[in-house]
Amino acid sequence: MEENYRQVKARIRTLEAEAERLRRQELQIILVDMRQKIKEYGIKPDHLFGPDLSDLVRYRHPETGQTWNGIGRPPNWIRGKDRHAFSVE
Repeated sequence: MEENYRQVKARIRTLEAEAERLRRQELQIILVDMRQKIKEYGIKPDHLFGPDLSDLVRYRHPETGQTWNGIGRPPNWIRGKDRHAFSVE
């Protein structure tokens, strides 16, 4: 006998629930392993995700020392000017 639409949808829900249960179960094993390796190798967040770009200083005013990371609205001291002149190498 061929399944009807409702039966297939019910089977899909059952399979999705089983898949989620297995995902959670496997995730616990994976997280334990990852935590152990992070501790063993001294892995830091920067190693995994790179530096926080909002913390990087890209431009500095030569007289006042004010800085800007290049994200968001530019401050008045650099707005409309050649940014290379203020670039931090």
